[in-house]
Amino acid sequence: MESIPTPIIGITDLALASSGISSHCDSNRLAVAHGDVIAVFTDSPADGRHLLRILATLEPPERGEYRFNGKTVDLKDYRQCLAVKRQIGYVAPGAAMLSNQTLRENLLLSRFYFENDLTIDLDITLDSLCKGAGLSRMLNRRPSVLSDGELLKAITVREMGKAPAVMLIEQPENFMEISENDNIFNHLKYMVGSGTAVVFVSHNSEMNGFANRQLTVAGGEIRTTSV
Repeated sequence: MESIPTPIIGITDLALASSGISSHCDSNRLAVAHGDVIAVFTDSPADGRHLLRILATLEPPERGEYRFNGKTVDLKDYRQCLAVKRQIGYVAPGAAMLSNQTLRENLLLSRFYFENDLTIDLDITLDSLCKGAGLSRMLNRRPSVLSDGELLKAITVREMGKAPAVMLIEQPENFMEISENDNIFNHLKYMVGSGTAVVFVSHNSEMNGFANRQLTVAGGEIRTTSV
């Protein structure tokens, strides 16, 4: 019998409190595997955000055991989560950059920390993403001088530049143009083609059509179906 590959993220016995009501949404097993492109549908935007934050190890669920590449992670232990966060790209409203660092330094912050080397510079992927997003001329400036649109692009580039195993995106239409003319969206498609998993919440029909799986949070259940 062919073995089932270990998912990148797996949560068993999952329960999360639904927004505005006292009941919970439950799932015996939620899994995010290589190549998954999962569109999340909820009755409440807050539920979608909460679920993405759980997947990103930023919040613990009401109940459930979280595994990353088969290893259990204690979501209340920041040091345990740190190595996992490096492998997850998280793009959402409220994401920010360090105001006292240049854009270049913000983009390299994760590598500075994990490689313990302040002399490294943008790799080919980050350099290309910055050029495609029109950010190259801003690299030595602080985030405060970026326009709102430039800042959203910069946050997306930063997370994509981590070469994550999973990309989590809340309202991707706010961070990129869902079009073949958009360099960031094209890079997202390239990442998917390379096996990167993507989980997103979107009101954009074209983006939702990009998914190969759907995850629904409603009626006390968390259900996943193939498209």
